Amino acid sequence: MNVNLYAESAIQNYPAATMNSTHCKQKNNGTSSAGKQDSVEISYKGSFAAAFDMDDETAGRLETAMQNADIPALLEEIEKQKGSLPVDEEWHYRRIVDPDGKIYSLTYVESLLRQYQCAEDTIKAYYAEAHRDNLSRGSIADSMNYLSLKYTKFGLLVGSPYYRSDMSEAERQMALYQEKALLLGGRVTIGDPYALAASGGPINIKDADRIAYQAAQDRIDALISEYKRANGIA
Repeated sequence: MNVNLYAESAIQNYPAATMNSTHCKQKNNGTSSAGKQDSVEISYKGSFAAAFDMDDETAGRLETAMQNADIPALLEEIEKQKGSLPVDEEWHYRRIVDPDGKIYSLTYVESLLRQYQCAEDTIKAYYAEAHRDNLSRGSIADSMNYLSLKYTKFGLLVGSPYYRSDMSEAERQMALYQEKALLLGGRVTIGDPYALAASGGPINIKDADRIAYQAAQDRIDALISEYKRANGIA
């Protein structure tokens, strides 16, 4: 998508548009005679002020120029305003430092990945001791049987000394899933409220998005600051 970063073309086209006959209302006093110029009633003060972000006094002068059909005066005022027209500077510099948006996108994704990686590392650390205990049972089959004795009804029914009656059913199910994943080389689930309780709980997607958005914005802002500093731009 091509984006015009400047307002110059819009300024150049604006007078022609405003002077179009559909925007002008002629007021005739009786029948016009040859050589007599009709007066023109135009009210563009608000339009100029809104379009060009100019003060009321300047907008008033432009309106007067239009009413008097003083085109040279109008163009002179437009030229004066060119230098003070608001330009979306942030977008302009973003296009310079990140023309295709890849830096922003990459930073956003990297932030999300870091958040999820941090949560995964926290979960693995939480179950690390239990994982070492599971591995100490010998073969994978023995370790899996041990998990069953700890976290399933089988352990309860056989009166296993390893059964974790101190945990809720939901906590036992989560522990079984996570420790089994570690044992078999799978991926732990990030939505573990028990392992992440001390660090604020599972990741909230809205919070993760907000943090990633801010990280991307901060990265672009830093690049813009570096660009301005390198080019002596205040």
